[in-house]
Amino acid sequence: MFWLFEKDLPEGVGVEHFSAMHLVYIAVFLVATIGYAHAYKKMSTDRRYTADRILGVLVFLFGLFEYGTTAALGYLNKYTLPIHVCSLMFTIVLIHAFTNKAQPGSFAAKLHGFLGAVIFHPGFLGTWAALLFPDWLNYPFWNYLSISGFVVHGLISLYSASVMVKNAEADEPVRLFRRDLRNTALFMTIGALIMYFFDKATHTNYWYMAGPGNDSPFSFAYDAGGYLGYYIAYFATVIVLTALWYLIRYIFIVRRRKKGA
Repeated sequence: MFWLFEKDLPEGVGVEHFSAMHLVYIAVFLVATIGYAHAYKKMSTDRRYTADRILGVLVFLFGLFEYGTTAALGYLNKYTLPIHVCSLMFTIVLIHAFTNKAQPGSFAAKLHGFLGAVIFHPGFLGTWAALLFPDWLNYPFWNYLSISGFVVHGLISLYSASVMVKNAEADEPVRLFRRDLRNTALFMTIGALIMYFFDKATHTNYWYMAGPGNDSPFSFAYDAGGYLGYYIAYFATVIVLTALWYLIRYIFIVRRRKKGA
């Protein structure tokens, strides 16, 4: 059962949303994320560099394990490519971690800043959307895809906590806020357009641009209004969540730092 892929699973082995084990995963990663943020605040600069790189490598290795195993089983195809937002985080986090010593003004430093915005959002919110509404619950908990799915998303959440700590400590919080908001909008807009046309061309559903995923909270919108209703609900939610997430950042980080300046 541990190594079985979706097509080979017997019926009825999956689990329900917010079952006891699902809630345990959520609680563990929530506490771990908060705890890691507190620990990260107390680290020296050199220890932060090291912690970033260790965590970045762990995220990448778990992603490699998941997709490498899927490839070894013969199930890596156009439907199982690592190009969902959370799957892209495997590489984004790794690159961000290993550009943390880049010289200011260099291409690597600019790339580090851009990827930091992506990790802050949509990386963090996308990760928690996946943890709360995973599309792999048709697998039993003791399956490699289920375990790696939960663990790698939890590790991305921990890494995102370090990005938030550094945002809170930035010397120019207003400038960083504006830059990150622009970079987030750029990444999400270009990414959504690329995935929309990719999904159309390949009949896949990356970034859920072709419709809601399994047990998606947007299924009601699709059932009620078809693709138009789904897209309206989907993009309205993305815009609202982005605005709220950056508003929280502004209130609790930017405004407070401006007052203290």
